[in-house]
Amino acid sequence: MKIAMMFPGYQSQFVGMGKELYDEHRVIQELFEQASSCLDINFVKLCFASSDSELSQARNAYTSTFLVSASLAALLKEKGVTPDVVAGFNQGAYAALFSADGLSLPDGLYLLNKFATFYDEAMKDMKVSAIHVSGVEDAQIKEICLKASTDDEKAFISIHETPTQYIVAGHTPAVERVRDMVSALSDEKKISIEPVDLAVGLHSELVNPVIDQFKMYLNKVDFHDLSVPLIEAVSGKKLTSGADVRELVLQRMNSSLLWPAVMKELAQYDLIIEIGPGTTLSTWFKQLYPDKNVVAVNKPEDVEKVIALVQPKEDAPQND
Repeated sequence: MKIAMMFPGYQSQFVGMGKELYDEHRVIQELFEQASSCLDINFVKLCFASSDSELSQARNAYTSTFLVSASLAALLKEKGVTPDVVAGFNQGAYAALFSADGLSLPDGLYLLNKFATFYDEAMKDMKVSAIHVSGVEDAQIKEICLKASTDDEKAFISIHETPTQYIVAGHTPAVERVRDMVSALSDEKKISIEPVDLAVGLHSELVNPVIDQFKMYLNKVDFHDLSVPLIEAVSGKKLTSGADVRELVLQRMNSSLLWPAVMKELAQYDLIIEIGPGTTLSTWFKQLYPDKNVVAVNKPEDVEKVIALVQPKEDAPQND
């Protein structure tokens, strides 16, 4: 059985994520202890006993989601469940790299913490915003973003979530023009428009100043060649080289993310496991590929289900 693992990013976090599995498994407890020591953050309190507002702050959300996803991947590995390919949605790419032996837990925490710090600081001086748009075709939203943009005010499709769902981000006046143009289509089709926290990421040229700051810290981190390929979300290609991964980390910051292309590649595998808080990625996947075997791992029973699915038939008891 060929196994694909996908890891969620920002907006998947919630208070209590991973607690049942943390309570039962020492491997997860040890990673939480290591993470708390690395960043001087009480991750047990942050993940299990904080508030939604505190957990949604970029620094807290990025690092805690990475920790929970990495811990669940480590637990599955301990149980003998390893991937043949990995992919990460948005900041979930860091957990995907961890699961593919390309990045250590301390280095992942270090980079996410640094990026969040620089990103938050940059956002204070920029008049930017983001919205979630669903119900519009790809070509149409691209045309709308182009029409809404000027030389000084630009709107970008920062993330393609599904073939009809997007995060649109950019200068606030341009994003508001996108909102107005999309709203005008509501008589033609079922459309929804919702505000989104900027921590989801701009994924456009607007992030270039942050990249300039981030580069010097990225160069301090060792990226190892991956044990299994990573399907990256900029072009949908598979990467295994540590050097290529380093370039990807920068490229994905100012490039639109194409998650539908990633899902298309993942659909070639027998079992697709979403590892981390929530079930958003598996829900999207089932909408596009209803016949595929998809499992979201959040609770003890999810782990048992995965183990049962991947257990070779020859290991089952034989009748005399």
